[in-house]
Amino acid sequence: MATNLAAKIQTVFEEPGCDHNQEKSERQRKKGCSSQLKPGAAAGGCAFDGAKIALQPIVDVAHLVHGPIACEGSSWDNRSALSSGPQTYRTGFTTDISELDVI
Repeated sequence: MATNLAAKIQTVFEEPGCDHNQEKSERQRKKGCSSQLKPGAAAGGCAFDGAKIALQPIVDVAHLVHGPIACEGSSWDNRSALSSGPQTYRTGFTTDISELDVI
């Protein structure tokens, strides 16, 4: 079991898409990348978009999120959602809160 876990962890650290990782030796490559990821970077640049990635597949409900209204509009149609029924209802609301409104 420990071997399976070690192999699984090793696949997580494999970064074939990184140019700088390809230049490393085999031993250095197994260490993985030590630089920390920016929050939301994979999601589109903000935490709000990252939250929408998690919420978007959930359909036939109303999503109420705290964030700018422009972020809600720009991220809504960029994500797909699957439904088992013939119609999919996606409803999103935002409080239009900004950094100045946060205490």
